[in-house]
Amino acid sequence: MRLLLVGAFPYPHHQGSQIYFREQARALLDAGADVELLTYASGLGVGDGDSALDGVAHHAPPAWTAPRGMSSGPAWGKPLADIALAMTLRQTIASKSSPDAYDAILTHNVEATLSALLGRLGLDGRRIPIVYCAHTLLGQELPTYFKGLKKKGFLASPGPGSGSWGQRGLAWLGHRIDRLLARRVDGWISMTHSAQRVMRQSSTTPGERIAPPIPDPRLNPGRRDPTETAERYGLEPDGYFLYSGNLDGYQEIDILGAAATLLVEAIADPSRRPTLVVASHDPAGQHRIAKISGLEFRHVEGGDEMRALLETARASLLMRRAEGGYPIKLANAHAAGTPSITFHAREWGLHDGEDAMVASPDRPAATLAGSILKLSGDADLAARLGAGARRLYEAHHRPERVAEQTLALIRKVLEARNSDATTPDPTRSSESAR
Repeated sequence: MRLLLVGAFPYPHHQGSQIYFREQARALLDAGADVELLTYASGLGVGDGDSALDGVAHHAPPAWTAPRGMSSGPAWGKPLADIALAMTLRQTIASKSSPDAYDAILTHNVEATLSALLGRLGLDGRRIPIVYCAHTLLGQELPTYFKGLKKKGFLASPGPGSGSWGQRGLAWLGHRIDRLLARRVDGWISMTHSAQRVMRQSSTTPGERIAPPIPDPRLNPGRRDPTETAERYGLEPDGYFLYSGNLDGYQEIDILGAAATLLVEAIADPSRRPTLVVASHDPAGQHRIAKISGLEFRHVEGGDEMRALLETARASLLMRRAEGGYPIKLANAHAAGTPSITFHAREWGLHDGEDAMVASPDRPAATLAGSILKLSGDADLAARLGAGARRLYEAHHRPERVAEQTLALIRKVLEARNSDATTPDPTRSSESAR
């Protein structure tokens, strides 16, 4: 099976969307599929974990079309990048002859799907099925960028009380786009309960909830020693709580800051207080985190070191409250056998007290601080939750299982398309009878 994976982002990069994109490609390759990539022109170059994709064709628009920034969310340069992505996709499809034509296009993120739909227009003879890999629900996530959009000049400065109107407007627009894509694509993959619900309500095409694939870190020959890595970063193994990842607006790091402040106020002695660490590949986070009492920052260069720090943390902290998206750091924590403290349970297939601790999204800072204190003082509970998290990895995230599910879904999409193509048009039949 020949597949084109399309991502509307710079690649390679350390953010979750790009990691999911990479690991899906690796899993499909290992399962025997023929895979090619198409992304924005920018990226960090071949980096940690990308050697497995050596030799895989990677198409990209001209470099001058790429956005300047590497962060997620709206930016002035992205419309141009998306148009260039659509044009390059169209040229790439047209360059293939019948024997090496793509069987399906897997699109990652909303913009990639819009670009693929646009790039496919007019290619009736090569109308390749599009399978949308829904990383998030735009109706849920777009309002979380509200402050950033105002700073970037996307939105006018608000008057009194107008912030909520702006967020509601963005939510309405996002929901419309979510439903539009569900109706237009030929198949879909969701990673969360809410995204699956939205897609099923709006789409009549084949789709399935499939977890992101994650290689087993315990089988990695280049695995870093967790204890040595933690100590090198000045951390006590099993003695810290870790937020790992980007610091974009939708991650709601402010909640972690508020929880840290509550812990500082409740426990004056730093030696008795849980250690809260923000680790990021972005060194610019140092300045932001330094302003928040009770938080420590670590700049981590590579993915192997980040995974080692995650493996020896008491728990992984997930701040995201918006529904629809699946944090790759959660799957990484499952693989490491590290419990997570989250604000969602069913949304991500978690069970409070069995494989995670679930704080309240309505009282986020207070319940997060309480969960941290409880887990800090109960090593047996942490061990039980960690074992439960590893069971979730074994059941849902092994690459070979995910690839099998994905290829089975693509075959359903192809069968549905072939069935539609061979079904006679009743209107034409009645006209012929006359």
